[in-house]
Amino acid sequence: MEVKVAQRVQRSSEISDAERVAARNVISAFDKFLKQLWAARQHDQRLVNVLQKNKEADPASLFEIRHLLRRFQKEVRNRYANLIILFAGKKDVKSGEPVSTGYIHILDPFTKDTITRQIKSALQDAVQQLTEFMEEFLEAFEDFNSPDQITKIISTSKKAGQIVQSIENIVDNQLKPHFEKNILTRKKISMIRGGIRRRSRIIDMLG
Repeated sequence: MEVKVAQRVQRSSEISDAERVAARNVISAFDKFLKQLWAARQHDQRLVNVLQKNKEADPASLFEIRHLLRRFQKEVRNRYANLIILFAGKKDVKSGEPVSTGYIHILDPFTKDTITRQIKSALQDAVQQLTEFMEEFLEAFEDFNSPDQITKIISTSKKAGQIVQSIENIVDNQLKPHFEKNILTRKKISMIRGGIRRRSRIIDMLG
């Protein structure tokens, strides 16, 4: 009677090519997203730079150029709104079916990984803050007779800057290092359990 005892054997194997391609796509996609985010922020910042130099402007002066300010407001709103759609993806209004896949869904192949899930959640929270900022930004342009109109606009713009910085930090200091170090350069260990071979009829019956 011969019994071969089950054995646990460690075997080191590299991450699959498909996983590596997906990880590189994540890094590339979020690099692109940050560039688009930076461009939107620069557009917003230009208005703030002008207003900061004219903090003492009276309401009448702002009222006279309100059409220019609202045109600028619309441009900034559209840039951030488009970014939010690019991030989350777009759904058909009637059916609710996805029309386009957003940047955030590029992380889906890695959501079994705890750290990736945490990063995904942090990004979603930050972009949600950007969505809420849009409402506040629009409201800041409503009352051109208010003596603190310029202060309101500058204040909301600074808030946008903080949100954008938060997103940049998540991507540059969490997402990219995690994918570069723990996925692209990591080896995974798989445990292979050796089979039990029984040659005895009695052992076969008892098994």
